[in-house]
Amino acid sequence: MGMGDYSPGSIWYYAPNKAAPIVFIVLFFISGCIHAWQTMKHHSWRTTLLLPWAAALMITGFALREVGAYNTDNLTYLIASTVLIMSGPPVYALINYFILSRILFFIPWLAPIHPGRVATTFVGLDAVCEILIGQGAWRMANSSLTVKQRKLGSNLVTASLSLQAALFGAFGLLAAHFHYRANKAKALSKDLRIVLYVLYVSATIVTIRCIYRLVEYIEGWDSTVYKNEIFFWIFEAVIMLLNTFLLNLYHPGKRLPRSNSVFLARDGVTVRKGPGWDDDRPWIVTMFDPVDLWGLFTGKDKKTMFWDMSDEELERLRREKKANKRNVLAGALDPFHLWGHNGYIGKHIIKKKPATSGETPVKTEDKTAKTKGARDTTDVV
Repeated sequence: MGMGDYSPGSIWYYAPNKAAPIVFIVLFFISGCIHAWQTMKHHSWRTTLLLPWAAALMITGFALREVGAYNTDNLTYLIASTVLIMSGPPVYALINYFILSRILFFIPWLAPIHPGRVATTFVGLDAVCEILIGQGAWRMANSSLTVKQRKLGSNLVTASLSLQAALFGAFGLLAAHFHYRANKAKALSKDLRIVLYVLYVSATIVTIRCIYRLVEYIEGWDSTVYKNEIFFWIFEAVIMLLNTFLLNLYHPGKRLPRSNSVFLARDGVTVRKGPGWDDDRPWIVTMFDPVDLWGLFTGKDKKTMFWDMSDEELERLRREKKANKRNVLAGALDPFHLWGHNGYIGKHIIKKKPATSGETPVKTEDKTAKTKGARDTTDVV
């Protein structure tokens, strides 16, 4: 019996292949272990920590599919495996967002938007995709529901996949725009070029997979794509395995700076250490206004151009940031940083104490340096 042939009594329509899930479990497990090892080796926690998690989602999904292959009348295995396997690719997309964000932190003076806004905007919308998939996939796979209920599930997944496709398109345009500007400024090292090319390939792979799922759910559960298992193994399993192998072979943690505070000077060679490019707006505002249109209109964004500051000014900003850094308890009790002297709400309520005689008040507003002093001579990453 070939892949896609009808199997009486199977809620999958066909008899699921019993050997293929084992192969992919082993390969994704090996790849996930390598992801974890390379993340620890290169200390790239903030950029690639989710790589092992994405592999774990795929492994668990394939494991349940293997169990379901021996219990073709059990609806639970079909639903659970479908939801888990469909949740893996959006996590890989999420990792690509973090990678681009780290590149923009490294070359801030060429960033089309604030690097942190790449994360908040794309990650926030990606979370919406995950919720829609979780709510829609189980309804779509549940053959015991009514046609109307399954159609609702199909519509939810279709909406999620459409949003994903739009996100990938916007993400690709953003990366390409930055790439063009960086090439023109001759600011890209060999390592950064490799990371960008890998980013494009990875995003393309996830997009192809997204298109496959979009076609499958638009055509419905009675379509050729849905009823033929071969499409699943090619456009879901194989291409996502290629994606995870690609990110292992060219692991971004090996080629990107470990800290967001490290940035490339305008000469394209010198690496300097700054205060980090913070966005003092509430996170919910950054998600809905990633470009900071109000800041651009008022000129507020110009005050954050630390890359044109002297070494002395950068050192002062680092000291101020360290002094204002919140402890773990404060972060847990007030995760949105609403209260306190520097909180989004608290700073408008709490009056700062006037400076005592002989004491110079510390300025908290950045200013652009009139001179570009000596630069650190650390080699570029």
